[in-house]
Amino acid sequence: MNIGYARVSTIGQDTAIQEASLRALGCSILYMENISGKDTNRPELQRMIDNVQAGDVVYVTKLDRLARNTKDALFIADALKDKGVGLVCMDLGQTDINSDFGRMIYTVIAAVGEFERKRILQRTQEGREKAMANGVKFGKPVDDELHTSIVDCWNRGMNKKAIAEHIGCSRTTVHKVIEGL
Repeated sequence: MNIGYARVSTIGQDTAIQEASLRALGCSILYMENISGKDTNRPELQRMIDNVQAGDVVYVTKLDRLARNTKDALFIADALKDKGVGLVCMDLGQTDINSDFGRMIYTVIAAVGEFERKRILQRTQEGREKAMANGVKFGKPVDDELHTSIVDCWNRGMNKKAIAEHIGCSRTTVHKVIEGL
């Protein structure tokens, strides 16, 4: 049986394109989820691994939809192989990942993807640090009126919970303003 697995990371994304591609391949069962691929602790992924049977073939549109690091990619491939299940990543062609050649390609592509992800995170952090050094402030702009109200209430002896309820803001906001004094 052909089985499809689709995943998106954020709420605003949609699995529709992946779903259409998987259905075009004849996947009669689809496992779809909206969750980060940072690890293998994903309900639909685990359910798919539990439910597949020998002779099934699992299709994914792209390797990064299945796993974002080499260790997890190999763990998933091994879990499927141990059950006698094939694995095909459409972005790697119709190569069965459980063949020697397929496994080599799968491992290299997974490693490159992991490297790319780490480089993006590194560049993002470097950019953030540079921006902060240049005086850029991240987060919502300070609401001076709200800030003044919180400080006034605090100076009158109100506790953080009472201030939050009185003003109608979160205790976290009150805490941040007071800690910044």
